Amino acid sequence: MGMEGPAERGPRLPGTVWLPDWLYADGAMRAGWAVAVAGGQLAAVGPAPEVLAAHAGWRLERLGDRLLLPGSINGHSHSFQILMRGMGEDDDFFGWRSGVLYPVSQRLSREEIGLAAELAYADMLRHGVTTVADFFYLNDQGIENALVVAAAARRVGMRLVLARTFYDWEGAPARYRETPAQARQHTLELAAALRGDPLVTVQVAPHSPHGASAAMFAAAVATAEELDTPLHVHVAEGAYEREQVLAAHGVSPVAWLDQVGALGSRSVLIHAVWTDEADWELIRERGAAVIHNPASNMILGDGIAPLPALLARGIRVGLGTDGGCTNDRSSVLDEMRMAALLQKVQARNGQALDAVTAFRLGTEAGADALGLSTGRLVPGCAADAFTVNLRDLSLLPGPPTIRHVVYALSATAVDTVWVAGRSVVEHGRPVHLDPARVAWASGWQRERGY
Repeated sequence: MGMEGPAERGPRLPGTVWLPDWLYADGAMRAGWAVAVAGGQLAAVGPAPEVLAAHAGWRLERLGDRLLLPGSINGHSHSFQILMRGMGEDDDFFGWRSGVLYPVSQRLSREEIGLAAELAYADMLRHGVTTVADFFYLNDQGIENALVVAAAARRVGMRLVLARTFYDWEGAPARYRETPAQARQHTLELAAALRGDPLVTVQVAPHSPHGASAAMFAAAVATAEELDTPLHVHVAEGAYEREQVLAAHGVSPVAWLDQVGALGSRSVLIHAVWTDEADWELIRERGAAVIHNPASNMILGDGIAPLPALLARGIRVGLGTDGGCTNDRSSVLDEMRMAALLQKVQARNGQALDAVTAFRLGTEAGADALGLSTGRLVPGCAADAFTVNLRDLSLLPGPPTIRHVVYALSATAVDTVWVAGRSVVEHGRPVHLDPARVAWASGWQRERGY
């Protein structure tokens, strides 16, 4: 990778022009295009001669035989669960929850929570993820743990949606639980503490119909309205929840959300696997979005979300990896591939979900669900992007197509990643990850007796 322009010690230049061999914009592969970047945003995207002429004197960064892609959006994750990677994958939801999630999470210190977040975010970055929604519930009735997670995102350079959880189910560990008044107060305090942070956004996350009471949902909805943020909620992940809610309330989980005022244009429904046509119509009418987590749903044996039915109704759908112990990988590129393949085999139709759609779900559609201006190579969007090496064996033979990216690309191809125009991965390695963090994690499970 070479650069041209004045030396580093010369006058400060207004911005940078990225010049790759190829880039993906407006749903098509573009050869000979360039991108101008300034102030953490994309200033121009178009044919290289036009961009270079309009930005003469800007630093030129020749990317060479690279394909430039918009950064992918991880619409749902739990960063602390990376410490449980390899511990719960061959069990069902209840065995995983009671045998791994609850006992391990209760023992995590604040320092371990922060270190886990740093590792999780760095792993995502090296797979081309530039934004993650971290559905965070290790709150200990305060905001200090969440602030540690936000600091970890800043250190490694990840754009973070910190979805603070509202949780009051008595069967959960005490550190998860608060009263509705506490959850509301602490979320407002957290939002105030992080207001103005260029990389971190606080959003609201009532845990689920089984994890939050109607009163907790009311507090969450009021808080989301006050902060003007999306409202994240796990819903209809497994058959058990549908059965429980039907037995208790006589309606589906999605319909129950509607009854308690938690289904609307702010709502980001995590999973939505066990839903039916009446639910889909209700989701469409209320304008809610869905985050699909194909790998996690497969590992826990939950089922397959009805993506074609959702998309046919114009429902916004993004992709997520979920946590490290229900998905060992941290790649939205993997989720794109699995989302498409699952729908093809479910429908026994190779055209059920195509590569263009799968890529859009993992980028701009996910950003739209989170209310963020990123995930696209369009002027005015955040300068969040990554390159892949077109000489990587997984992308040969060329020239590149979006099918190469969705179905064939290996993590070894990811070369450089930028968030807000700042490089955070170079030559496939996270720039700001302290090697001591890696050494600490290498024997963590053994040292903790797992």
